[in-house]
Amino acid sequence: MESAFLDMTIGRIVAEHPAALALFEANGLGVFADPEVRESFGTVVRLRSVLRERRIDPQAFCRNLAETAGMAEGGGARAVEETLPGAGTVNLFALLPCPLKVPVEEAFHRFLRGRPADARPITFCIEGNANNQVDYYDYVAHFETIGELPDIIVTPGFNGFFHRGFVERFIKPGDFEAVIDFAGDRHLAALGVLDPERHYTMLCMNLLVLVVDKGRLGGRPVPRRWRDLLAPELEKSVAIRGNRDGSFCETLLLAVHKAFGMEGVRQLGRSTRHGWHPSQMVKAAGSGRDDAPAVSVMPLFFANAIRNRDDVEIVWPGDGALVSPVTMLVKRDRREELADVVRFLTGPEVARICAGAFFPALHPEVDNGIPAEATFFWIGWEFVKEHDIEALLAEIDAEFRRAFRGEGA
Repeated sequence: MESAFLDMTIGRIVAEHPAALALFEANGLGVFADPEVRESFGTVVRLRSVLRERRIDPQAFCRNLAETAGMAEGGGARAVEETLPGAGTVNLFALLPCPLKVPVEEAFHRFLRGRPADARPITFCIEGNANNQVDYYDYVAHFETIGELPDIIVTPGFNGFFHRGFVERFIKPGDFEAVIDFAGDRHLAALGVLDPERHYTMLCMNLLVLVVDKGRLGGRPVPRRWRDLLAPELEKSVAIRGNRDGSFCETLLLAVHKAFGMEGVRQLGRSTRHGWHPSQMVKAAGSGRDDAPAVSVMPLFFANAIRNRDDVEIVWPGDGALVSPVTMLVKRDRREELADVVRFLTGPEVARICAGAFFPALHPEVDNGIPAEATFFWIGWEFVKEHDIEALLAEIDAEFRRAFRGEGA
């Protein structure tokens, strides 16, 4: 009985046993009472992963769950296990940047409608990465078997799928395999965006640029390179991406550390005034508000959404727009069975959606509209693979926060 429950997704447990919601709430898992959370993350995360992450005794919880669900100690358990094989497996789970979520999801529905009537059914969940109620990455460290993971995973940035525990458990053994050999147009091909060890597949990239509000900058020089953000005259004048949980843009922090060392990270902390969502930066740019930053580091998509540009300049850094990757993981033993889904995700339609939202894609048939003189700052697969990203980010983040708070100056 215990194993049957543990291998079920949260969404399925609640769908089959609605009374279980009271038990979830009593154990601090009330977030799954939200139908939207159950329909998104609840279709992906299995009970065993949730209990591991929350350090809840699985045997005791499953006993209580069986009682709550009104199951007798033997007969009901067999019924659950009979329905379990093949059920609840998510073929595709995509956490996408906000500008891509809706158009990619709509395209995927069109793709599904065009599949042959006898095609294998596909279970999927496509979500925006800015979900504030559940952080899927909290559970990544607690996956112990490949069966707990979706067959295809698409995520942005340097998240839990790059952390050493996940890499040692699933990446190095070869459970995931890269699925493309093309490396983008002439601008992107020279970057080395293909994983040389063929584990991760980069689908497209979120480019970070500088947006300068000249009204707030005053007589200070316009920053033209990433190093310029570290200048003392920009102290408490910069906005970078930050979340309500207090986290900051991991791609920017890693890039600054690689290029300028820990002292560069500390200086960026001194320069930073706000940790904002890019939409907040867009509203503030050129507004004349007292809290508006002089410089914002934001995705190119959001920079191009700024309406009041009279006194605002979008700066493509001379040392390159910063590359934050959108990557895909495909299970090696599921690649052939899901070949049509893989072809769709790596094909020209999705690539054109990405390029149209200022997320340069790697498909060779797509014009990304990149300026001829454009350069890029990609920290590279070698850097990613040779570092313990989780430990390094923790160290960088601690130094950044101390400087951001004005400690130890």
